[in-house]
Amino acid sequence: MKDLPPIALREPTPPRWVDLVLADFPSFLADHAACELQAAVFALSLVGSYSQVPGLADRLSALAAEELRHFRKVLREVRRAGGTLDIRRRNPYAAAIRAACRPSPEPSRGLDLLLAAALIEARSHERFLLLAPRLGEPRLSRLYAELAEAEERHGPAYVELAAAHAGEAAARGRLEELLDVEAAALRAPSGAGRGTAAVHSAV
Repeated sequence: MKDLPPIALREPTPPRWVDLVLADFPSFLADHAACELQAAVFALSLVGSYSQVPGLADRLSALAAEELRHFRKVLREVRRAGGTLDIRRRNPYAAAIRAACRPSPEPSRGLDLLLAAALIEARSHERFLLLAPRLGEPRLSRLYAELAEAEERHGPAYVELAAAHAGEAAARGRLEELLDVEAAALRAPSGAGRGTAAVHSAV
């Protein structure tokens, strides 16, 4: 398989996002923990649906295990901050990307689900890089730097699996279309708000 291009997001996260996060960090942590859990569940759901894709079961089961470790780490920070976990919270940003995913037929459905996950991982990487140096506690800065490194790996993994599922040409073309969807979702008021928004979701 040829090298696929990196995910080049078309809109930067608004600078005010970090300020809004820091203004209510316990709520951000609770939202983030829920997102990490949903990311693990979603990766495993793809294993159940697309185990025939070469390499997918191994890569996404390992990714899900990593997301679950991240969930446990962030959940500890939620408890330190006196917050509470709510896994039922709504993520309008991810919902907007999910709405653009085609429900059928294959390979279109799987292609879109994999690419949607790739875009959310890419946005998470960008946001964690913004957040890590602004956190006052070294422990939290190290945690978010670690999470950023993981998201940097996860996005390309999803793109590669999308190409394995539907072919490189289809993956490249559809990624270009969904990049526009992701940018529009970010521009919406909910996408630029305090919540993680782009930090994982069960798409």
